[in-house]
Amino acid sequence: MLRRAVCSTDCAPRISIVTPSYQQGGFIEETIRSILLQGYPNLEYIVIDGGSEDGTVEIIKKYEKHLTYWVSERDRGQSHAINKGIARCTGDIFNWINSDDLLTPGALWEVAKAWRNKPGCIISGGTEFFDNSGVFRCETAGGQTLRNFARFWEAEGFGWAQQSTFVPLHDVKAIGGVREDLRYCMDYHMMVRLLQRDISVIYVDATLAKFRFHSHSKTVGATEEFRLERVPMLRSMNDVPIMVEDWEWDREQAKRLVDVARHALGRGDVRTGLKFMAHALQESPFAAMREACGRTVGRLMRRHRIQ
Repeated sequence: MLRRAVCSTDCAPRISIVTPSYQQGGFIEETIRSILLQGYPNLEYIVIDGGSEDGTVEIIKKYEKHLTYWVSERDRGQSHAINKGIARCTGDIFNWINSDDLLTPGALWEVAKAWRNKPGCIISGGTEFFDNSGVFRCETAGGQTLRNFARFWEAEGFGWAQQSTFVPLHDVKAIGGVREDLRYCMDYHMMVRLLQRDISVIYVDATLAKFRFHSHSKTVGATEEFRLERVPMLRSMNDVPIMVEDWEWDREQAKRLVDVARHALGRGDVRTGLKFMAHALQESPFAAMREACGRTVGRLMRRHRIQ
């Protein structure tokens, strides 16, 4: 459990948290409480709901006197909701905590302590990944360089989760918030843009957030789209000063298309599997065949215990 840093209200940097929400009535109260019960004296907390009809609004109203602002109205998706929240934020430090994720006790005090040591930095800590059965993985933060984000397939010591990464609000506003055309990698894109501004990353030796996995989670429920968005997004960022050849982009996307095809075939969806395999062959025939054959040989070796 994190220990609260000793700090008066006067020296506590203002931390702005936005919770984008839609139809997460089963989880949002725990999320809200994990943020309000931080006991942090200079918190700006904003909830942007997309017009939920599952009891979410009633839960938000229960805590509205503790919120800086909240609204429930139709929006254009999660990225739009985050940007609506950013537009109302006035703090020094920013993060968004999704309506099914949590902050760990004392997390904001750890963030404030790191900020006081180096104002204007990115602050990143550990993350617990959990589901209904409990915590199944813990990940420490590290290796968050522009090169590791841009050439992620060869990154070493790389650990990053958006929920546990707090960023300078001024810089987030300077880059225009998050890209609203991205459904899954808007946080990744934001980090690349921030790192392009030569912002230092400070790692705290503490778990700051908990990432919830459940059947209705966007990340879990749309695995195929999630896996396939990152390479085209990075490829479109022509001003990133990290060299990546076209054939490398083709290879990496082909590998991910093959993996998605394999999962589709594994659940009996032959049509979808063949479609993604065809896309992989179009991207990079050699990489697609190598990925498909390599995985098959590996499974056969394990099955027959060939060393």
